[in-house]
Amino acid sequence: MMTLNQLHIGQLATILNVNSDNALVRLCDAMGLIPGAPVTVLRRARGKGPMQIKSMGTLYAIRSDDAELIQVVAA
Repeated sequence: MMTLNQLHIGQLATILNVNSDNALVRLCDAMGLIPGAPVTVLRRARGKGPMQIKSMGTLYAIRSDDAELIQVVAA
């Protein structure tokens, strides 16, 4: 098991859990980033900048700090 920010560019994974307070859980829920959803890392900014991901045909930008709280399993 790993977190979203540990994935490499182009790597496919499945979301397992969001380990955070209710605000991030609700945000991920609203975007469809829920357990079982596939996710692919497309780009990442340098340092602690945001990363671009794709899930079910939709592109998202997510902060590195938030990505650390999303558990995934690599495909």
